Amino acid sequence: MMQELFYSAFDMACIVDNLGLTTPEAMRIAHRMWKEDTAFLEPAYRQDYRKWALDIMYWSDYMYDKIALDEEFPAVKAACGDALDIEALQRDDFDSDLFFKKLRVQILYINERGFVRMKLRTLMAAYGYKRRSEEFIRFVKDRLLFYHIQTTLRGNICDVEKLVSLDNMITFRIV
Repeated sequence: MMQELFYSAFDMACIVDNLGLTTPEAMRIAHRMWKEDTAFLEPAYRQDYRKWALDIMYWSDYMYDKIALDEEFPAVKAACGDALDIEALQRDDFDSDLFFKKLRVQILYINERGFVRMKLRTLMAAYGYKRRSEEFIRFVKDRLLFYHIQTTLRGNICDVEKLVSLDNMITFRIV
């Protein structure tokens, strides 16, 4: 379970795309992550910044021009024939932890104030929930613990499961 919680280059490309970062901004953040937050990167990237940066750029380019690249896929397939492993190229493994990965990046590298605020309802909506279930609360608490994110309500440390209203504004900080 823990392996999918680490940042991959694809995760970072998704975050870059979602936040609308420029290439220089994305590379500055990628470099800081590699220097300061190595423990949260997939093991393959921990010793090799070049691989980390190039893989992020590859996935960012793909996401930027996905439609054009996908249109060329039949020609690539025809040219490669049976040598092309189509299943290895298809990505349908949406990362359910991307929300928390993005949250950590925003807190540490983008938001100068060092925190992000949102309603519990917004967090739940990101995962398609309308009510707090034990399963959802456990999922959130596990991610908050792994990514070292603390929740506060009006300046006081709070537990997500104990919040009375879904419309409470929660502040997320890195511990």
